[in-house]
Amino acid sequence: MHHRMSILITGASTGIGQALALHFAQQGHEVFAGVRRHLDADALAAQAQGFIKPILLDVTQPASVENATAAVQALTHGRLDVLINNAGVAFSGPLEMTPHQDLARLMDVNVMGTFSVTRACLPMLRLAHGRIINISSISGLFAAPGLTAYVASKHAVEGLTAALRMELAPMGVKVCSVAPGKIDTPIWDKASHTSDKLLDEHTPELRALYQGLIHFYKRYALHETGTPLETVISAVEHAMHSVSPRARYIVGRQARWRARLNWLPVHWRESLVLRAMSRSAPKARQN
Repeated sequence: MHHRMSILITGASTGIGQALALHFAQQGHEVFAGVRRHLDADALAAQAQGFIKPILLDVTQPASVENATAAVQALTHGRLDVLINNAGVAFSGPLEMTPHQDLARLMDVNVMGTFSVTRACLPMLRLAHGRIINISSISGLFAAPGLTAYVASKHAVEGLTAALRMELAPMGVKVCSVAPGKIDTPIWDKASHTSDKLLDEHTPELRALYQGLIHFYKRYALHETGTPLETVISAVEHAMHSVSPRARYIVGRQARWRARLNWLPVHWRESLVLRAMSRSAPKARQN
């Protein structure tokens, strides 16, 4: 039986964050669940078994981060055992078709939000000799066309994790990442809707140029089988409780295969990816 921990989870309204919050509250931990709306806070509290305290937290707003971490500090007497940076957004689409404001929003949430919350929590984590677990993605290790913005954001999270692990090691704070492939959560439905909206704003000629790429990710978002949420929960649990947590947890069979592809020479790997994309393109109609 593990001792009771204080845990702050960002992006806990839905998906991975919500599942982690409910699971660890049921396990008897003191969970602070970051949500952006009062409605989400009420819904989460209604489902919880055990101690769960929804905290209004928009990771892109410095004042919100400051208020949320101050509330956690007051409720934990300044000691935070675990920070789980989970808040994130995703969409696919060629860079040429991605508006600046959508790119900025993705980077604000996935990258700057992770930096901001982590920095604000460091005094509490140092005092507790705590742990930081960043929910990354296999896209932080394996670059695929059509996910350029998302890939860039998750590579940044992996870089932050690696550097911060060494930076905080002398202070007794352990840092790791959890890198899943596609997980069965609503994020992919949201991503598909966002991608469709972005594509509709461009000319048929530009859409035709990227038709194969667009079709590939639409099929991936809607039809590819995802890894169960339980596998992510198990990885996070190990990262929380292990005396020597791994630097990175790669979650799901698809993610592990993509990680292995990184061992190949670059031109082999890229040829395989491009061939897979071309095979998925819709066939031209015969007259």
